[in-house]
Amino acid sequence: MPPALLFALFNGAGRMGYNLAMPVSRMTCPSCGADLVYDSHEAMKGPDGKAICPYRGRGYPPLRAAHDRIYFGKWRKMDATATDFRRAYHQIGRHLKAIGAVLETKDLPAAKRDLGKAIEAFQQGDPDADSPDALRFLDHALSYAHTVIDDLLHEEGLPPHDPMEFSKWYNAVEVPFKEEW
Repeated sequence: MPPALLFALFNGAGRMGYNLAMPVSRMTCPSCGADLVYDSHEAMKGPDGKAICPYRGRGYPPLRAAHDRIYFGKWRKMDATATDFRRAYHQIGRHLKAIGAVLETKDLPAAKRDLGKAIEAFQQGDPDADSPDALRFLDHALSYAHTVIDDLLHEEGLPPHDPMEFSKWYNAVEVPFKEEW
């Protein structure tokens, strides 16, 4: 292939949102259901040579995976659309329901209080309400959800959840507005 064509393909891919330097693979985890995007050279492999869930063997894998899928979602990027924001709103709602279902069987007043705060922030983040602070409220709802997951992990004697530990599985280079609110 002529060098000029390779240059155009490589540089054009960046403008289209692709990174050709990283061999990207996709996997829907059979155990937690997460839609993972990862560098296939760095993936953990099982005995059969296939990529395995990075949450495997850790406490509350479905809750962790759902949190991270939202945390690294497109709605937190500068080029997010109204559709991305609405999708995140519905994902957070489902995530809070899943956390609530787990908490029904637990006697953790602090976690239940934090879930209440998450639900309150979620309701204020409704994209149909046309609130200028809706994005901030959704971010707070997700932060409170993270706190509840950490409360559940602490109750089991496990370390807190760190989403950045799983960032390579979501093809995330950065997390915009991580520390701004």
